[in-house]
Amino acid sequence: MTIDLSLRPKPQQCRAIIESKTQLTKTVWLVNFRMQNPPEIRFLPGQTISLHVGEGLNRSMSIASAPDDGTHILMCHDVSPGGPGSQWTLNHTVGDVATFMAPLGIFILDKTSNRKKVLVATGTGIAPFRSMLLDGITQPVTLYWGLRHEKDVYWNQEFEEFAHKHPNFIFKLTLSKPDEHWIGLKGRVTDHVLQEENDVTESEFYLCGNKEMVIDMEMKLLTKGIPKKQVYKELYF
Repeated sequence: MTIDLSLRPKPQQCRAIIESKTQLTKTVWLVNFRMQNPPEIRFLPGQTISLHVGEGLNRSMSIASAPDDGTHILMCHDVSPGGPGSQWTLNHTVGDVATFMAPLGIFILDKTSNRKKVLVATGTGIAPFRSMLLDGITQPVTLYWGLRHEKDVYWNQEFEEFAHKHPNFIFKLTLSKPDEHWIGLKGRVTDHVLQEENDVTESEFYLCGNKEMVIDMEMKLLTKGIPKKQVYKELYF
């Protein structure tokens, strides 16, 4: 990794208010935190917050918002696991207080390299990539996003519009279990990456999502000869 990690903002204890809460799908919620103390925070796209969800319990959540607005933090949360973190999001509403440590993490886009960036996400692993894209991109970037069903899709219009405005950005959405009316890409996201990315050794791969996808994708990339230092990953357990 050529990123100078010493340039990361120092983590601090934060207090914020839930300004809005939007249900994106049956199981995915977008929570908009307005910073209270401190009133503004600096973070790098790809970093996380460690949200306090109960006595002695914290959950790592990727920041989905653009870093140029440090007065707000967006959290995209899949509550289907049903654990303490899921219950926190389901049971809290607008006006409630949240406490977290932030910013954390080293899953950061290497802007010092001119290599093509290949972003691979499943589920809410899309969150840090949204932050990265909103921060601006100069190198060629392709985003692959794997979901199961059409009912699981959100933000696709936003990414399609982004691709229309930025010729160096390509967006590919694939469903592993589509219904018969789906006309987009079908199958596992890892298969599409391997089929469509030809010059893998000259690209950097950023993997974020469920543990199985990340491990499988990394193994297949290493088998194809891509240097391990060109694979960055963030696992969602």
